[in-house]
Amino acid sequence: MGGISGFKAYKAAGFMLVAFFLLFFPMRAEGQVVVSPKGIRVGMAQDIAGQEFSVLGAYRAVDRQSGKILADVLPGDRWEVRCPGGKLQLYRNGQPAASSGSVLGLEQVSSVVSVLRGDGSLKSIRQSDTVSVIIGGGSVTSVRIDSGVTMISGSGTNSIQGGGDLNLVSLVFSGQPRRYRGDMEFRAQGQGITVINELPLEEYLYGVLPREMPASWPAEAQKAQAVASRTFALANLGMYSSYGFDILATQMSQMYGGYDAESPNSTRAVNETGGQVVLNRGKPISAFFHSSSGGCTENAQDVWRENLEYIVSRPDPYDKNDKNYNWLVSYDMLQLADQLNSKKSLFNTAGATERLFWAVDGIGVLEKTSSGARVKRIGITGVDRDGQRLAVEIGNADAVRMALGLKSALFDIKEDRDISGKLVSVTFTGSGYGHGLGMSQYGACGMANQGYNYQDILKYYYNNCGIGPLSGVE
Repeated sequence: MGGISGFKAYKAAGFMLVAFFLLFFPMRAEGQVVVSPKGIRVGMAQDIAGQEFSVLGAYRAVDRQSGKILADVLPGDRWEVRCPGGKLQLYRNGQPAASSGSVLGLEQVSSVVSVLRGDGSLKSIRQSDTVSVIIGGGSVTSVRIDSGVTMISGSGTNSIQGGGDLNLVSLVFSGQPRRYRGDMEFRAQGQGITVINELPLEEYLYGVLPREMPASWPAEAQKAQAVASRTFALANLGMYSSYGFDILATQMSQMYGGYDAESPNSTRAVNETGGQVVLNRGKPISAFFHSSSGGCTENAQDVWRENLEYIVSRPDPYDKNDKNYNWLVSYDMLQLADQLNSKKSLFNTAGATERLFWAVDGIGVLEKTSSGARVKRIGITGVDRDGQRLAVEIGNADAVRMALGLKSALFDIKEDRDISGKLVSVTFTGSGYGHGLGMSQYGACGMANQGYNYQDILKYYYNNCGIGPLSGVE
């Protein structure tokens, strides 16, 4: 990002790295796999009337349709993007500053160095870029220019350091500012503005990991989560391409908290597993994960509908925890009807006349998953508001837990009826939290506490998979 004029150029022509020679991407040495870093576009908000923001560091606002630079965006000012009449308007400190087309980019201003390539020509490299280098022995590694690079020139040893200042964008949500790495894009789309955070994949993971797993958990569990989250992101790139981004910042994809969510322990786990993904048949898998399995994971087709050979049922003795076992939820019949009606899309067919429960008089398990642990399909009977009989079936397992408002579909049912046989209440007693597919996070923690490493953890929860970079498996 940040391909705009006005950068300060540090000419390093003729320099050679100490003990290695800079090469431009892509590069692969014999027997060595190098993975190019990938960027990701995260959907932060949709259909909003306006977005307030401020910055730390140096940015520029650019009309991405025309390429025109609209304004320098520097610290100390309060900015807002609005969308009157389907066109974007940029405000500074409450006053109109510039007009844009339908796509406005907020892009970092960073420095550029020039390096000598093997053919004697110069190549410009931004501070934030990653390049491949040959080190002693002929092996290849990756180095970010802003991490500091020592070089030899005719006059001696020199160092190139990235600008010490961190570029961050602070978006205001519900009156609260939250800081994010990378660039931003604002699109006039749908009923308002779509806000997109563009940043390198690894930096995205810095803001994901602490939101998906406690940073205080064992290092090997966090590494397993880092690889699973990286794999999930890569497997889902472009899922929301019709909206202009790859993935959501919510649990609909995976939770992303940006810079303010970052933790040193989590960042270390991301860095120490850099580029590593879970692969099946050479491709990143849909690396589903959940909080707690309740003692057993499931086959994908029992919980959703797709059959995935790497998401299979297996016992999970490592998952045991006090937080998500033996939970209890009770409803009286009116409460149960209200709960079911809040998920009416699970039992009403699109285009058909909508029917809702007025009262429930029966609930029963019709089918269990292949493991025998979770409820795959339930039948519910009662009457609607007009007193007409209503009987529905709900499945698969994930739909069952959502319809009933439960932590998981691993539960038993106890009905309480009065002396006349009328159903008075229903109690669900169960274990686990989440859909039960793939890696259990509590299970990963349990395995790490027993001495397993992150590769062991991932291979336990993802069947017939290898761990390695995209172009190879270790």
